[in-house]
Amino acid sequence: MYIEIEKTKNEKRIITDEEFCFLRDFIYDKCGIYFRIEKKYLIEDKVIERMAHLNLRSVSDYIYYLKYNEKKDQEITVLYDYITINETSFFRNEPQFTVLKEEILDEIISRGNNLGLKYLKVWSAGCSSGEEPYTLSIVLNDYFESLKSTENKGNNKNNQSYNNWYFDILATDISQSVLNKAIKGVYGEYSLRTTDPKIISRCFNKISEKEYEIKNQYRQNVKFKKLNLLDNNDLSLLPSFDIIFCRNVLIYFDLNAKKKVLDSFYNLLKPNGYLFLGHSESLHGITSAFKLVLFQKALVYKKEV
Repeated sequence: MYIEIEKTKNEKRIITDEEFCFLRDFIYDKCGIYFRIEKKYLIEDKVIERMAHLNLRSVSDYIYYLKYNEKKDQEITVLYDYITINETSFFRNEPQFTVLKEEILDEIISRGNNLGLKYLKVWSAGCSSGEEPYTLSIVLNDYFESLKSTENKGNNKNNQSYNNWYFDILATDISQSVLNKAIKGVYGEYSLRTTDPKIISRCFNKISEKEYEIKNQYRQNVKFKKLNLLDNNDLSLLPSFDIIFCRNVLIYFDLNAKKKVLDSFYNLLKPNGYLFLGHSESLHGITSAFKLVLFQKALVYKKEV
């Protein structure tokens, strides 16, 4: 199949609907992200820009390049960067973090103490440029430090042991460029627009007039990894988790891909583990494997066994 890119009267290149469907199917086969025809505008200019950079004249040539060129892996990484929208911020949808801190963590700690397991594992799936996993690190650090202090002072009314607990956060994304930014850990004011100024002062170093660097204390428990949520080989290497955050990621997938990802989440969650989705996302009509738990400030899904 060979389709040369059309041009408008003013010589601006465009991608036809047929070309778009050809490219869309390739993207879907690779990573499960599905674009409806009305979303063509989201990737059209970026793809044309890449084709011009590579001196390719057709979508067919570009896909051939993505499949067979010796630099295909690098180019696929670039394509992923172009087709994913990384809109996020620290403490985005804060009520979810409040529920985590005030209700869910106590339940997990109690269960872990009873089983003699003091290792909390959290997965930020689709972590983008790192705001979510670093927010989780701040929340978890503060939670354990506060409760350890209470316990050491002899004020522990719940008769729970918080000392000797450890946690780690796996943060994954399909885009290497956003992971590189996350690893760097430097953010502008826009990323911190929903963050309490006291938290900014305590958890970040101001390195320039408008740039802030997350402190090492909140980096050390976060590990970043490139991962495709539909790649069984990648997923087979993951451990089990107490908590999974996957917010505003499933919106990129069609129904079949959503079901596959959610099956993986279910299998990777520990018994009675929790799944956080975006505040406007729902599993209704997709899967009944998880129980919807109505906390006072947020809705969360649970793997009940």
